[in-house]
Amino acid sequence: MNNKFLSLTSKLIIILLLVLDVLFLVYWVLLAVYSQPHYDDLYFLWKTRDVSIFTYVKEMYITRSGRFVAYFINGLVSFVTLKTGFHQFWAIIYYLLGIGLCWLVVKDCFLTISKKTRFLVLCFLYNLYILTNLDFPVFYWMCAMSYYLLFPAMCLFLKYLLINNLRWYQWMVFGILVIFLGGGNEAFTPIVLLVMFLMALYFFKINKWKIKDTWKMPQVRKIVFSAVCLMLLLLIVVVAPGNYIRMSDVSLFSHPTGFIGWIKAYVEACGMFIYFSAFYIPYFTVVFSLAFYLGGRSRVHISCSKIKAVLIIIISFIVYLIISTTPNVYLYNGFGLQRLYIPTVAVLLIVIFSCGFILGVGKDSLFAKIYSILGIVALSTIMSLNILRDIPSAKAYSDAVDERVDYLCELRDKGQKDTVFVQPLPKPYTEDAKHYILEKLGKKTPKSTLYYLSETSQIPTEYVWHMKKLYHLDFDFVLAKEENNGRRLD
Repeated sequence: MNNKFLSLTSKLIIILLLVLDVLFLVYWVLLAVYSQPHYDDLYFLWKTRDVSIFTYVKEMYITRSGRFVAYFINGLVSFVTLKTGFHQFWAIIYYLLGIGLCWLVVKDCFLTISKKTRFLVLCFLYNLYILTNLDFPVFYWMCAMSYYLLFPAMCLFLKYLLINNLRWYQWMVFGILVIFLGGGNEAFTPIVLLVMFLMALYFFKINKWKIKDTWKMPQVRKIVFSAVCLMLLLLIVVVAPGNYIRMSDVSLFSHPTGFIGWIKAYVEACGMFIYFSAFYIPYFTVVFSLAFYLGGRSRVHISCSKIKAVLIIIISFIVYLIISTTPNVYLYNGFGLQRLYIPTVAVLLIVIFSCGFILGVGKDSLFAKIYSILGIVALSTIMSLNILRDIPSAKAYSDAVDERVDYLCELRDKGQKDTVFVQPLPKPYTEDAKHYILEKLGKKTPKSTLYYLSETSQIPTEYVWHMKKLYHLDFDFVLAKEENNGRRLD
């Protein structure tokens, strides 16, 4: 009877995970359908329309940033968007790429757990990776979607480093990963190099610190050659003139001064990550309980004590957090959290999952199963409510943007030259745990939105400039005063 009950709960977890993952997918697809280009996206769109992708990358390298691979990807995305007239599919393509990279990493691991279970759990973790990110709208920011691929790409890259004999298509993927990790984000490449150094150090240790024996290992030679390639690519990124032109803007960048200044900057950066992550603790407890349940089903052997293994993982994460915040600390107030902390959110989820898994090894906990079931049901309820509540908000915003574009293009075709008044766009608000809790505590905080917003003001903004360039407008447009009621200014 007890065995039948345990078997039933295991099957129920699989069914509920499938339902939850489908709800997540429906939510992502619908939000993608109603997404609109952010003003940076508008900038890249008109830039790539007027010049070739390679000319665009060259111009960005000289004037804006050295991330030549990231700009090539953005240029390609913008080029395809201009050719097809659609941009809505990019979020789903990146989503599927992220899931695919992660699956290539784990498909040969935890073989005692069924492939179906592994895949559904992987999708669950990846969905939470998106949902619990510190700045959710980044997922629908076309020019920043590739940031979500950094951590999965690193994991697959490290896996291929450890495989002795790669097949031809794996070598192809391996080469693409080297280029992507080396030239896509100068803040993340050093982290990849650091992990590679630790891997090489491990092989050096197991060969009793003998250089000759260590060098005979194909994994070590692959690590060394790949590291050289990554460092060369990183050098190309770092020496770009655009980096220094942009960093000369003191309104965006100001480095901390003195020892106390650096400590303060580190505390603020790490504290900010911990502060925002704390609001998602209820989600993380579901991850932990599910991992605990899976650990009990596995046959993994832990060579040291479980507590020691968990402490090592936690300490490693703290070190990783400090390292990952270093670029933000150096730039101090430049670029914000979303570009640097996206991979760190993934690492945090892996840390929580790993701790739960390790502590669950050898234990068949009924409590962990029941908590997992209740947690998945709660998350499914939340996602159902998100779909019912957020999609109308997203649609209203999208329809208003389309109507504005149609209106402005109609005026353009009529030869409009004078400034035009427009109504403000409705904001696609969403309920967020952080905002709800802070509001209950009496703290004023802006409501969370589903997308980054691009809007004009009482005077033309940078958004207006990009819209004019993209749609060939010969006039400015500003928010209407109440008495003008959105009519054209004669």
